[in-house]
Amino acid sequence: MTEAVNYFWLNCGYTRWNHNEPLIEQTTLFESGAQFNPSQGFRAFKKAEIGDKVIFYQVQTDTGLLGLGEITSVQTGAQNKIRVTFRFDELLKPLTIDFLKRSEALDYRMNNMKETLFNQLTKEESDFFVALGQGQEKLPRYFFLAESEAFEPGEIYTIYTHTYNGIKRNGYHFYNQLEVGDNLVFYNRNKNQAVIGIGEVTKHIHEKPPIPGRTNSTAIEVRYDKNITPVTLSQLNKHPKLKNLYFLQENAKQAIASMSQTQYDAIIDMSKNDGVNKPFETINQPVHSEQTKDEALKPFILLVVGQHDEGLKAANELLDKTNANPVITTGHPDFSEEMLYGKYLPNEAGALYYREGFITHLMPKNDKSYLVIDNFNRVDSDIFQTYINVLEGYEVTLPRYNKDGQMIIWSRQKDSFYHFNPNWHIIGITYDDIDVIKEKYSAQFLKYTRIVKVKQDK
Repeated sequence: MTEAVNYFWLNCGYTRWNHNEPLIEQTTLFESGAQFNPSQGFRAFKKAEIGDKVIFYQVQTDTGLLGLGEITSVQTGAQNKIRVTFRFDELLKPLTIDFLKRSEALDYRMNNMKETLFNQLTKEESDFFVALGQGQEKLPRYFFLAESEAFEPGEIYTIYTHTYNGIKRNGYHFYNQLEVGDNLVFYNRNKNQAVIGIGEVTKHIHEKPPIPGRTNSTAIEVRYDKNITPVTLSQLNKHPKLKNLYFLQENAKQAIASMSQTQYDAIIDMSKNDGVNKPFETINQPVHSEQTKDEALKPFILLVVGQHDEGLKAANELLDKTNANPVITTGHPDFSEEMLYGKYLPNEAGALYYREGFITHLMPKNDKSYLVIDNFNRVDSDIFQTYINVLEGYEVTLPRYNKDGQMIIWSRQKDSFYHFNPNWHIIGITYDDIDVIKEKYSAQFLKYTRIVKVKQDK
């Protein structure tokens, strides 16, 4: 029976390798820090075994991906520190984290991994990174083109990057970013100011021979693949993922702009649905939640699980991806505010002391001690209102006293008594279905919640 292979991502400095010699077959030694040091990736170090595969990323000099290798030695030393030896086997294309974050699927992953020395990957993640580094895969990118030509499906068109007088068109720097195969959305100013079709780049920016009457002949080449049902600017601006985009305003003069895959998909979906934002099919944001002032602030993660025996397994897989340390508890109807924010208790001498709750104790920590609540569906969500009020920007008074005898004020301000950590999470494992969740929880609660449906193995 073949032993399972683990996959890792290692952030390493320039001096870890001898760059004056071929990198292939070189080895380097890393030692984990103490267990409580989250930046070391201690959870990953504990899982390292001889033969495991590793992607090396050079964090200095903006090199990016460096190579691929494997673990050749694992030793446990004093104070439970773990010494791991890595061997360099193959060079990869120097793709940077900023480049990889062009993929929305990788954005969250990159943000977590860049802060931690040693990160565990799934086999699928590792294979994808390696394929990118070997040039076998490429990240899809999306651009908006505003033109006035009458495009025909299947035809190749030359798009000039300057006006006849040699003035750079608005958004010129995006022309330099274009690569063959990049996805395009075509917007025609002469057809009711609407998005009319899709295509792709067939030739990146280049200089054509001088053209009579044109001062500059720099151009790109694109293929117009097909027409789509036109979607007007007014329709596009009704979509929550598209409204207020600078290049989708009536007076915008942008000739080219970069867009995300989410924005591209939103345009295509509206075209297929006669310009109407279709009902939510994924659970990225519930239909009746409001837009947050800080879209990234979603400290609640609801894991929607079908089978009770899969709940903690799904939570652990999520935690492995973020190198977080779980504090696991079980939800029940008597789960109280005191359990979250603390309460006064007598010590052995009879004097009162304040025992911190889950939130006030765990949230200020720097070691990603996420709170995991199994059977979250049994908890009354009203008990989180104090925390939500802080998320909303309010100063909240807690029923505890400082050394001066004054009640504690908690807020998002830096000088707040409780350090507010926007990257801390409460992971709730729920066995309710999506429709129940949308009805059960308030819009205010859902505004700060990311809902993740766990796919069940068939």
